[in-house]
Amino acid sequence: MSPQVRYLSTTVALVAVAVAFILWQRPLDRPTPRLPAASAAAARMTAPPMPPTARRILDQAMALGLTHGQIARLRELDRVWTSEERELQAAIRDAELELSAFMKEAQASRGASVQQIQQRSVEFSSLSATLRERRRHHSEAALQVLDVSQRHRLAGIEPGVAVGRDP
Repeated sequence: MSPQVRYLSTTVALVAVAVAFILWQRPLDRPTPRLPAASAAAARMTAPPMPPTARRILDQAMALGLTHGQIARLRELDRVWTSEERELQAAIRDAELELSAFMKEAQASRGASVQQIQQRSVEFSSLSATLRERRRHHSEAALQVLDVSQRHRLAGIEPGVAVGRDP
């Protein structure tokens, strides 16, 4: 196996792992299933849970005792986030399709250098990082709508909730 084929294979594998990780990080509208505590090593290998979105907090409105004002603010945050997330997901899909087409072309023809593959994957990686960062900011803004006791109650319901003082 030539060094170029080896580099290409390694890079394709790394990109595939990165894509799988990013897609795994996408927020789900359903609660995360609780895994049995089979081993401490397996638990360390999993990523920490993402903090809840405004939509997930709204789903717990009754349990949290949200006020009408809080519900209105969370609905607005959810509306803005849904639009922003939709745009970012579309851009990520486009970048992923472009990268995939490049990789297929590279495999079918002369191949590609590691540098070429890295250059082509920069946009995809950047967009994925932007999505994660904006989701984190959205979650923080949504949690700021709650008071301390509501955050404590939410922490008992949702994984990934940091309980702090009132702003």
